[in-house]
Amino acid sequence: MRRYGESETIFKNIDALSPRVDTYRPTELPERQDELDEIYSALRPVEMGGTPINLLIYGEPGQGKTVAVDLETTALENWANDTDITLTVVKVECKGLNKSYNALTHLIKQLREVRLGPGEDLPMGYQRKQLLEMALQEMERIGGTIIIIMDEIDALGNDDYILYELPRATMTDANLSVIGITNDLTYTDNLDSDARSSLGEDAVVFPPYDSTDLRSILSRRAVTALRDTDFSCNDCNSPKCPHNVEESFENLDSGVLGSEVIPLCAAFAAKETGDARRALKLIYRATRFADERGETTVTEAHVREAQEYLEMKAVATGVQTLPVQKIISLMTVTYNAVSGTEPGETAELYDRYKEYCDAVDAEPRSKRRFRDFLNDHEGGGYIRKKTGRGKGKQNAYWLDVDVELVLQTLSKSDERLGKIADSLRENS
Repeated sequence: MRRYGESETIFKNIDALSPRVDTYRPTELPERQDELDEIYSALRPVEMGGTPINLLIYGEPGQGKTVAVDLETTALENWANDTDITLTVVKVECKGLNKSYNALTHLIKQLREVRLGPGEDLPMGYQRKQLLEMALQEMERIGGTIIIIMDEIDALGNDDYILYELPRATMTDANLSVIGITNDLTYTDNLDSDARSSLGEDAVVFPPYDSTDLRSILSRRAVTALRDTDFSCNDCNSPKCPHNVEESFENLDSGVLGSEVIPLCAAFAAKETGDARRALKLIYRATRFADERGETTVTEAHVREAQEYLEMKAVATGVQTLPVQKIISLMTVTYNAVSGTEPGETAELYDRYKEYCDAVDAEPRSKRRFRDFLNDHEGGGYIRKKTGRGKGKQNAYWLDVDVELVLQTLSKSDERLGKIADSLRENS
């Protein structure tokens, strides 16, 4: 029986390898210096007594967008505090809000908590225009310069009311700037042209990290997280090196990481979308596998085990707990993956959903409820969605996990559904 405190560990700060931004947030992003400079340029008018420039930030998930904005706005807040400038930064997480109405209620709550402290309720029972007026009134009461960060604005879909109205708002006692962050590089293509021009006065694109970037990111995290791990100087062997050692993988010296661990984690992540969170999940799980077994060296085998574990756990744990209706809806997207016809559009998927429901004697839900199922799958990481914008455009969906893993898990979830999964496998 294992007891707490009795085993040795390779960790000195395990949180530093966590992919969760609420557990560990880096204090620098050297791979994003150009993007940080652009954000700085948009915020700099504050130090000249002006209003920050509205900013739109694009990039795939895990590219450092949110962290970069937090670093720059925090630096600005620190400067403002030291110079007695009234500056307020408010962040609205748009994921799951779906509409401008919901985003406005959360914005009002956040603004009220700036003035009154935590615990304010969401306003309810108001018209959208009334909510906008209430938000502006709250900002007037706060005064000074207010920066509103709206993260994952693509979750709002075609509803651009808040994105049109907020950047154009004028107030007597407050200056307002809006920063929109989106994972969808095409998000603004079908926005109202006025909303697009107002919000996107400046735009910053975060390109995917490459494997070199990811190796450096993982190396810095490893130095903070692991024992017997540091950057070493190639010019001298002094423990008090006078040289400015570059914090790169090439200068990493670790007594617990095999030389192939970081390159493999970086390669796996770079092969997908260059997602730093994916690379961190891999090294986090690989180091935990080694540590929990009492092994003092993390190897390539641990990384490969972590890759397989993460894929299987994500699919198996999630799918097996889904109700039948949601499993059937996931099968419709899986069909396109195995038949090579991705992406599947909403109408096509809904027709197939009804066919599958008939096959297993399940009552099909409405098309609107079916879309809710797909949105839930996107939130769970099983599928990817590209929102259809403009008249007659439908949402498009891709399977975002390994097809064979999905088929294996679906076969185990329900005997009736297993027959459909077997049929899908035969067509793959």
